Amino acid sequence: MEEKIIVLLIDDQSIICEAIQRMLKPEDDIIFHYCNDPTKSLKFVKECQPTVIVQDLVMPQMEGLLLVKILRCQDAITVNIPLIVLSSKEEPTIKAKAFELGANDYLVKLPNALELIARIRYHSKAYINFLKRQEAEA
Repeated sequence: MEEKIIVLLIDDQSIICEAIQRMLKPEDDIIFHYCNDPTKSLKFVKECQPTVIVQDLVMPQMEGLLLVKILRCQDAITVNIPLIVLSSKEEPTIKAKAFELGANDYLVKLPNALELIARIRYHSKAYINFLKRQEAEA
């Protein structure tokens, strides 16, 4: 049996949430969760245990690059969860900074559904395999 892919989208725009949710809805192996307030994202991560996090960079409650840093450096639960940045910003310096802070991938809003699903599956499967290796070594 194949493990479920659990996506947590962190984005303050409900229209983006709706669009991503519609892209993922036909996929039986993908479970979708949404957090519209980045300041509550760690709570959501602990509740839904995502296999991939997709997050915006421009949010009023918290600057997105700061959230990348928090997810990568300040919480042991989120440090290894794959992180896909989803942003309207296409500047190379911002992309480079996101990768420097630990993002695994970067997509410009709104990505093609096939590409988004492929990247979600790729990163989730790598993470699930990582967790299996950790469990086997324990």
